[in-house]
Amino acid sequence: MTVKHYLSILTRAIFTLCLLLSIVETSYAQSDKRLVKDGDAALMKGDRKSALNLYLQAYGKNPSNDDANYKIGRLYLTSTYTHKSLPYLEKAYQLNPKVEKDVLYYLGMAYQVNLKFDNAIDCFTKYRATLPITDPLIPKIDRKIYECNNGKEFMANPVPVKIETIGNVINSTYPDFAPVISADEQVLIFTSRRPGSTGELLDDEGNYFEDIYISNKVNGKWGSPKNIGSSINTDGHDASIALSADGTELLIYKDEGSGDIYYCKKRKDDTWSKPMPIEGTVNNRKYYENAAALSPDGKTLFFSSNREGGYGGLDIYMVTMDENELWGKPVNLGSTVNTAEEEESPFMDFDGVTLYFSSRAHKGMGGYDIFKTFYDSTSGKWAEPINMGFPINSADDDINFVLSGDGKHGYYASAKEDGLGEKDIYVITMPPREDTKELIKKMKAMNLKTVEVDSAIVQSFDSIPPPSTVVLLPVIIKGVVKEAETGKPIKSLVQLSDHNGKVVATVNTDSDGLFAFEVSNEGSSQYTLSTEKDGFGFVNKTFSVPGNKESKQEITQNLALKTLTVGNIFVLRNIYFDFDRSTIKPESNKELNNLLQLLQNNPTMKIEISGHTDNKGSDEYNLVLSKDRAEAVVKWLVSKGIPRSRLEYEGYGETRPLATNDDEVEGRELNRRTEFKILKK
Repeated sequence: MTVKHYLSILTRAIFTLCLLLSIVETSYAQSDKRLVKDGDAALMKGDRKSALNLYLQAYGKNPSNDDANYKIGRLYLTSTYTHKSLPYLEKAYQLNPKVEKDVLYYLGMAYQVNLKFDNAIDCFTKYRATLPITDPLIPKIDRKIYECNNGKEFMANPVPVKIETIGNVINSTYPDFAPVISADEQVLIFTSRRPGSTGELLDDEGNYFEDIYISNKVNGKWGSPKNIGSSINTDGHDASIALSADGTELLIYKDEGSGDIYYCKKRKDDTWSKPMPIEGTVNNRKYYENAAALSPDGKTLFFSSNREGGYGGLDIYMVTMDENELWGKPVNLGSTVNTAEEEESPFMDFDGVTLYFSSRAHKGMGGYDIFKTFYDSTSGKWAEPINMGFPINSADDDINFVLSGDGKHGYYASAKEDGLGEKDIYVITMPPREDTKELIKKMKAMNLKTVEVDSAIVQSFDSIPPPSTVVLLPVIIKGVVKEAETGKPIKSLVQLSDHNGKVVATVNTDSDGLFAFEVSNEGSSQYTLSTEKDGFGFVNKTFSVPGNKESKQEITQNLALKTLTVGNIFVLRNIYFDFDRSTIKPESNKELNNLLQLLQNNPTMKIEISGHTDNKGSDEYNLVLSKDRAEAVVKWLVSKGIPRSRLEYEGYGETRPLATNDDEVEGRELNRRTEFKILKK
């Protein structure tokens, strides 16, 4: 055979190979586009859950698909997890600024809910400039810019409160929300969409119908919640909206008429009566009544309704009880409180004059904000509403706020990154009040349980210096983000979160991978640095900053990102379990949610979860414990929709230490860990 013949055969082979590669590449490209079209079809049918899953699969096949990025971002923006929208809308805009004509508007909204107000204002301003001056969307954009400026003001002067999860005894991996409490915090009633609901029915998106649950406090701790019972819960949706101060009368919402308010009475044997509609003209079958609150004496009812004659949307009304214990005629609270937008979720303070409510108007920072107003009995008017401030309010929806009788604790539900489920219930430790003693005296007169307050710590809210006036020495937290395998610098976004999981600052690394934060540090604090990048595993690194008021501090914390390569092992540092148990603690949720999103963004990835212990305890015990803990992580991921077929787990006990077990901090603490290994990309 001649050389010419060999070259001819080789040329044909190369041509055939190139053709095959081209076909594969075209097929691959068509594959992600086909998934987007299937997602569009699911969305047209109203199946948002399937649509999002299909878009995420398309993203997994081609992260540079601008259409998939845009549609994932839009769906997250209109979901409970609004904060997840930003990276997708950012990327869609970077890939194709014309991916959709309103992309700047939605990108601005994503920046806003993520508290990046300057970026949001920039997007809204640019988008506004593209519209004709008569466009009906302009007033809405102007409102968004106003909210962002408010948000900057509120974040610069945060209120001195502490917000903590109520705990996993109450919260589940399913939505838990609309908490109501007795004034003495001995009874908690809330709404949940967890398994075990009456009828076990699912809605079109696969969520359980709403049922009402109750928990009682025993020795200062909340007991396991129980379904309140079939006398109240039905096969349909049932939601708690208010509880009397003494915890004996419950108001609920039912899908009767256009949506009405019902009440239930607690019997002496601790069972509840069947719901009865509120008497009088509170409910209107043509209109929607969705929220209510009782005054401490039970003689005034506040409720929200979209009935005719209001100022627009939902308005707040009040109605009083006469001497025959009959409700009178509802009265609109007026234009000082109500606006052309939505006002709802009223709650009357135990002082009988302060009303809390949520509104999309007034001086808000985005979505619903919680406000308070005061009733002047002399003038018969309500005062100008006051925003409750950051961090009580966010740039997302903040509603269903209730307060303990002594004013110490507020309760509400929120979808936060560290949450167990879609929504969780949180407790807010409120600033001290001047009238605490009077409130406690009033509670005692009603035979409610009280906790005495030291007069030395009772002070006016106004007497607490705002954080901006406290002189704190700065702490510089700096480092470099690099590729673990090569040591090359990586450009990425780095977040700094405080011990409560709240993001306090974000920064992009420079071309050398360098980042730096300057924070004020009053005392010893714990922070977490987080970063991620396409093609790499995420990193959450928690560390402590010692208190130091004498000199400026510099803390160096470098971050190394591993590529998402088969065989690579990633340590999940921030997954915590109860001592000697496989129960996952709520503090683990940020790390778990990052792992969940990684799996959602890479729908073909298969991993092994492994558990590891130190050398305390017997070998056999450590093997069982580590395996149980790895299995607990797998169960959590499955509960969030990850197919079981993509997950394996194993426990290695003390057999694979990262360091010596002779030292607690440098050794045993490092060895107690959870890892995941990529089995298939």
